[in-house]
Amino acid sequence: MYWNRKHVLICTANHCMQKGANNVAGRLRIELKRRGLDAGLMVNTCDSIDLCDIGPNIVVYPEGVIYSHVQVSDLNDIIAHLLGGPVVERLVLTATTPEEAIRQAVYAEAIRADQLTADHFAALAGRHELDDAWIHEQARRGFIARKELDGVPVVTVTSKARARYGLAAVGAGP
Repeated sequence: MYWNRKHVLICTANHCMQKGANNVAGRLRIELKRRGLDAGLMVNTCDSIDLCDIGPNIVVYPEGVIYSHVQVSDLNDIIAHLLGGPVVERLVLTATTPEEAIRQAVYAEAIRADQLTADHFAALAGRHELDDAWIHEQARRGFIARKELDGVPVVTVTSKARARYGLAAVGAGP
């Protein structure tokens, strides 16, 4: 991080952008500059942090705090954190946050099924209130793989999703 105390990454990939990420990024930069804080706090946009369906998302380093569902109205609290104040708990994404627990449940069930047809995976996601846009994003980000087996479209959970959500490979012991 060379001379900056903290580094802030703001996802501006498609889904986050549709939810206002560019506005959040722009307002954060303006506010830091207005307060004279832009020299010690580096703010960058990035393509994705693989969580766009719950964006806009911000990652703060060196702490590794991930904020999700960030809105412009949250920026004063986030800036207070950047200045050494408390983490903004209502925005923090962790492994036990409901959205992450849902993802883990979807992937765990898909792994137990080994290979699901694309329609069955869509139904599984739908039971957890995850839509086709979520499925496409998961495929684009490499959490699921789509292929055909004997002419039938199937979905498998990739090693990336297994590693992120602590799920064993098919056939692996407990």
